[in-house]
Amino acid sequence: MCGIVGIADLRGAGRPDPMLVASMAETMAHRGPDGACVVELGAADHPRLTFGFRRLSILDLGAGARSYGDESGRFQVICNGEIYNDPELRRDLATRGHRFETRCDTEVIPHLYEEHGLGFVSRLNGMFAFAVFDMRENRLILGRDRAGEKPLYYLEQDGEVMFASEIKALLAHPRVRREVDLRALTRYLLYGYFPAPHTPFAGVRKLPAGHLLIAENGKLRIEPYWRLADHARGAAAAGRPPSEAEAAHQVRRLLAEAVALRLRADVPVGVFFSGGVDSSAIAALAVEISGGPVPTFTLGFTDPDFNEAGYARRAAAHLGTDHHELTVGEPEMMQSLLDMARVLDEPLADASIVPTYLLSRFARRHVKVALGGEGGDELFAGYPTYIGDKLARAYAWLPPPLRRLARRLVERLQPTFNNVGTEYLLKKFVAAADLPPAVRHQIWFGAFSPDGQKELLSDEALAALSRAQAPNDPLEDARAVLRGVTVREPLNALLLTDFLLYLQDDLLTKVDRASMAASLEVRAPFLHHPLVEYAAGLPAALKLKGFTSKRVLKVALGDRLTREIVSRRKRGFNIPMARFMHGGLAPLLRRALDPGRVARGGLLRPAAVTALLEDHMQRRRDNGRLLWNLLMLQLWQSRHFMGGDLLQPPAA
Repeated sequence: MCGIVGIADLRGAGRPDPMLVASMAETMAHRGPDGACVVELGAADHPRLTFGFRRLSILDLGAGARSYGDESGRFQVICNGEIYNDPELRRDLATRGHRFETRCDTEVIPHLYEEHGLGFVSRLNGMFAFAVFDMRENRLILGRDRAGEKPLYYLEQDGEVMFASEIKALLAHPRVRREVDLRALTRYLLYGYFPAPHTPFAGVRKLPAGHLLIAENGKLRIEPYWRLADHARGAAAAGRPPSEAEAAHQVRRLLAEAVALRLRADVPVGVFFSGGVDSSAIAALAVEISGGPVPTFTLGFTDPDFNEAGYARRAAAHLGTDHHELTVGEPEMMQSLLDMARVLDEPLADASIVPTYLLSRFARRHVKVALGGEGGDELFAGYPTYIGDKLARAYAWLPPPLRRLARRLVERLQPTFNNVGTEYLLKKFVAAADLPPAVRHQIWFGAFSPDGQKELLSDEALAALSRAQAPNDPLEDARAVLRGVTVREPLNALLLTDFLLYLQDDLLTKVDRASMAASLEVRAPFLHHPLVEYAAGLPAALKLKGFTSKRVLKVALGDRLTREIVSRRKRGFNIPMARFMHGGLAPLLRRALDPGRVARGGLLRPAAVTALLEDHMQRRRDNGRLLWNLLMLQLWQSRHFMGGDLLQPPAA
């Protein structure tokens, strides 16, 4: 696991400064504390590309930080991530006459490129963001893994192409301007994250997962090398769909294969463990494959309503893991929030980044690699919103007067400020139940609807958006996922959308930034692409059967999971957010959302922000998620445009 950065001058008119690239790479030292290097590539008198690299050593610990090339030196590569099938690729390449200097997995990439050209990427099984430079053709190829586990940002400016694992490295370049992209901001306010290719900075773009960027002859082009939609058309399209037993057998086989590949390391490997279905399935298979206990790591909270550590403890005892548990309260959460606000280069409204960082730091005391459960919900329908979609289809048959009555009754329910309580879910449900499926799904998941943003955004921001040449529609990203795609079942369409949006740009961004801030590598077995492709094509009834989510996964691992594990209601990795806002977070929240500060920021309407805050603080309405969205935006704006004043702990 590493951080990569580079500047390419494909016109041949300049020399990317190695000292500047070194300083850009230094901003990502947390991603690679085990080594650093800068490499100049090109003709001796006119280097065309300069690589920077920070290394976190997982395989071949003595290999050092470096770029890798083929035997002739024509192709040079740097990579962030892991190529899990490196041994198999290496053996095949050796039979074709290729020679290797190290056991580092990155070294297979230039040899694969020499053999297969751009098609080499389809042979990689792993999580990765790489840069390949072809010195003969003066061609730069950037690539990102299929699911988007590893990040890659790029910028074209003044005849140069710059790229990096994190935006902060690009911002370290003196010619990169910090200008807010208002269209991207409307996406954040809706989704709580920036869907690719958007970022909060104008000109800086995020390479979408499963895509390549090819820069040559002074031009850039971006093209996909993998499309999940091609696998989500349904098993029936290829013949008889599998039975539940057949599907469960395949799911178990593929997940076991995924876990085995991700246990490959020259350092200790553990498992993030909640005691839920996903983490228990991974831990069970890891114990089975390892032939003995594996380390598992759980985070508990001092707030008893949010503390699920007891479930994890019992599940760990059942599975026979080497279990580790850490309990935290408001002081630890507060420090974690400030730490992550200093790391994040784009606002991220997923509050679970706070416990993810705390868990990553805790696990890093014992291991250097952890397996996580990301992807299980998007493959096997684990979120309550999928049940909500099924209920909404029945709700639509009610006469309009009854729906209006239900909405009025639900709105009268008093907020409970607990962990996604029934009152909160009901209010979210009725607010969007009458909307089209793709739209209501995003409203349920998200924060500020497009209509709500008209009341929230400042007059200046709205005027700037109205002057844009093209109309602004924050929901366009969700609609675009399914445009031109035939998915036979509504549930599978929602799963496809969540995989390509929420998983890629929220969950995987969260895990990458939080774990890398602790110099911990996190691997996701559910994102093993053969498993992803198989699950995407399964009939919806094998995923959500009645109101039972993850049906086929529970059947697949049924002999290893207890009744408590299988029947637990999904709660997610949440913090006591709404209560936190009434307690230790209140001073920072009021400072961040002070009307004067909001007005100076120029993005939001102070009166609208104050109304949301006071309704919450006076316990009239649970606005916790909306306020968290705005808090993270304000912390980001403070860091990048106001000197970072909010990121210092308040005086006692």
